[in-house]
Amino acid sequence: MIKSTMSDAELFEPPMTITPEHELRFVGPFNRPVVTIMTLRSNQGLPLVFKIKTTAPKRYCVRPNIGKIMPFRSTQVEICLQPFIYDQQEKNKHKFMVQSVIAPYDADLTDLNKLWKELEPEQLMDAKLKCVFEMPRAEANADNTSGSGTIAGGTGVAGGGSAGANTSSASGEALESKPKLESFVDKPSNLPDVSKNLEAMAGEIKELREINIELRKENLHLKDQVTRYRSSPAVKQVNEPYAPVLAEKQIPVFYIAIAIAAAIVSLLLGKFFL
Repeated sequence: MIKSTMSDAELFEPPMTITPEHELRFVGPFNRPVVTIMTLRSNQGLPLVFKIKTTAPKRYCVRPNIGKIMPFRSTQVEICLQPFIYDQQEKNKHKFMVQSVIAPYDADLTDLNKLWKELEPEQLMDAKLKCVFEMPRAEANADNTSGSGTIAGGTGVAGGGSAGANTSSASGEALESKPKLESFVDKPSNLPDVSKNLEAMAGEIKELREINIELRKENLHLKDQVTRYRSSPAVKQVNEPYAPVLAEKQIPVFYIAIAIAAAIVSLLLGKFFL
């Protein structure tokens, strides 16, 4: 009886296989989005419908979060972890749950959200996965550089020449990890300089705007003065040199008067002598 039970358990295959099975690993750095892939495979001769839920929906983006899998086919789900400040001391309690169900014969697979709402909770199969956050290997090697030297020395006594090769490779990895660590550290340090430059540029823009406003006011004032000057009558300036324009205009009239007087005198003299 026990042997038959074990054989039945070995022959049993779940309707859907999830890869990875228990953990979703996200490898940092976490100052940018980190993506991991989950693979779902159907082991049934009927279509499967699945939906993915998480305990931290604001921290993750799941594409797709609901879908269908045709018989004996597989699909991939992209899970994107949003950037955040990583703290090794903080305990991670994020979890994912993959719910699946064998689609009914008369189910409409074009509207999966509607179909999912019509399902009963007892029909659903659940699988839970926990989230694991890991830092890059380069940073881990840099942290363990001192310890790795001690371990390499101990293995050198026991293993001979192979231990020397291991120590050289470990030191090479540590040296390669230093520029990477410096690149990660330098990026946040530039943030204060950038903020100072932005503040200085904002101050200069404000000053230029104020100068532009003052220049516009002076331009309007000058235009107003020019308009008033043109509309006002001409006034002779004090230091302006004398120009006898009226005298020049009166000279021909003076000569005409003399000529008329001479003519009258000649006529009177002519009458007197005659």
